[in-house]
Amino acid sequence: MEELVDMSYIKQMQNDLAEERSRRIMSDQNNVMNQATTMFNSEQNENLVKWQLDIKEELMRIEHLLRKHIPRRDAEGNEYFEEPSKENKLFNEKGVQEILNILAWYLNKNIILSDFDEKEINIRMHQFAIEFNDFLFNNYHEFGLADENMEKVKHIPMIVMNVVNTVEASYHRALGGKERDSLRTARTVTQNEPLGQQMQYPSMNNNMQNKFKLLHPTTWFPK
Repeated sequence: MEELVDMSYIKQMQNDLAEERSRRIMSDQNNVMNQATTMFNSEQNENLVKWQLDIKEELMRIEHLLRKHIPRRDAEGNEYFEEPSKENKLFNEKGVQEILNILAWYLNKNIILSDFDEKEINIRMHQFAIEFNDFLFNNYHEFGLADENMEKVKHIPMIVMNVVNTVEASYHRALGGKERDSLRTARTVTQNEPLGQQMQYPSMNNNMQNKFKLLHPTTWFPK
């Protein structure tokens, strides 16, 4: 009888040890998965920050528009930009570079991550619109807009409007510091979300394809 009791006790001990070993294995697996998730989320968060603050694509798009490049596709299906004919060109090289240089002062992370109120943005945009309009009219000859019939000069109001709208969009990303806050919020959510429910951020390559397509002019402008 005593032997039966001892065997039962030993059996119970073996079961307890097996359960404890199983719990430890599951705990170790969860720790490894959580560490992997943290590394994954950190990488995703870094990609999100780069994607939101990278304006090189936007400046390239504007440069193509200023140069009036024509989107084409070759026999292999590769997309490329074709130079317009001489008579269809708008700005010369100096004009394109001067405008891009001005935009570089405004389309950058220092502006985007700032904190402006509505009144301050309106004042800055009013000043910019006046100065940029005067800048183009005072230099239209040097920038290649002085054609024989002065037809190219007629494009100035539309160019001014589009450039001003682009700069205004940059400032409005900083309205109330909302761009900076959105990055901070995304970082917090990414760090705190449970395993298996990671935020899915679009990769830069996929987003660029969705946002800008060479042969679809409607995608040349941000939405």
